[in-house]
Amino acid sequence: MFRSSTSRRRFLGMSLGAALTPAMLSVLSSCAGGGNKTASHGGREIKFAHGAGLCNMPLFYSAEKQLFSQYGFTGTAALTPMPADVAVQLATGQVEMAVIPFTNAIAAYTQGASFQIVAGSGVEGLIVVAKPEIQSFADLKGKKLATFQADTLDVVVYDYLKQEGLTYDDVEMVYLGDSTELLNAYVAGQVDAVSHIEPYATQAKTSTNGNILGDGTDIYGAGYPDCVLAVRNEVIEAEPEVVKDVIRVFFEAQYQIENSFEEAAQATIDKYYKTDMESLLAAAQAQPPGVDIRDKRDFMYSRAQSMKELNYINDDLDDNFVNFALLEEVIAESPELWERVKVKTTA
Repeated sequence: MFRSSTSRRRFLGMSLGAALTPAMLSVLSSCAGGGNKTASHGGREIKFAHGAGLCNMPLFYSAEKQLFSQYGFTGTAALTPMPADVAVQLATGQVEMAVIPFTNAIAAYTQGASFQIVAGSGVEGLIVVAKPEIQSFADLKGKKLATFQADTLDVVVYDYLKQEGLTYDDVEMVYLGDSTELLNAYVAGQVDAVSHIEPYATQAKTSTNGNILGDGTDIYGAGYPDCVLAVRNEVIEAEPEVVKDVIRVFFEAQYQIENSFEEAAQATIDKYYKTDMESLLAAAQAQPPGVDIRDKRDFMYSRAQSMKELNYINDDLDDNFVNFALLEEVIAESPELWERVKVKTTA
């Protein structure tokens, strides 16, 4: 039913060495002429990998509402099989872009994958839910906690436990493959706690009358990033305008989601979110979209230290892991897109 902890070294070798069948969002360049805000991109195809949480909402909403069309693109979407596969597909060049938890990106990047983080997608929303009798992280000692390996959801648990003077030796970590499996393991009582993304964390809490032990904001601060937009280096170097147009689409999606989350939920729930509408709507504030995360660069670099302590990485991140130059250009060239969104860098 569920898997126990895989060694962290073995996990990394398995991840980037795996041969996978890609499931991705394909954005095909439209040949339509007049009315587009940018020139056609020559009929090229852009391939995205992505996960299943609310932090992917800008991508999902853009595809379903055909927001890419105003920049000469059309799109359809299909879920990547498991969260870890997103990093593999990006690292091995099966896709050109990905919406990915930044810690998974760190793990792949430090193994030599050729990409950069160019913008954000979703912020906050790392929720640790436990059975009613578990009141604090200290109470997790000797208990089972399920999550995704090397994910932001994994690292946030480590950081919380470290704050309590505990380590992963004090907790039995159970690493599972997808969002539904993770939710079901907790609801069925196979584990005592779960670190999950929204909207599944909300469903986990309401289904069991569980306690939220933490949502990351008390140790990371408000607006911390979860999923980010990562782009392979060859695309950044050869086609910067393509990347900038994708960032513009994400800004437009963020604005529309912020102003009508119910509409966004209705557009995406059946295809992308295996949950009920009540849980999805309740989770809206816990994991909002956020494209401009320029002020969170240092935060992402700081979490690499936790990943080293967890033996997920050996090397420090270099300065090229995050590159917000194209995001800066979009904000300068299209200030109206930036000015009207709520979640953004303001200083």
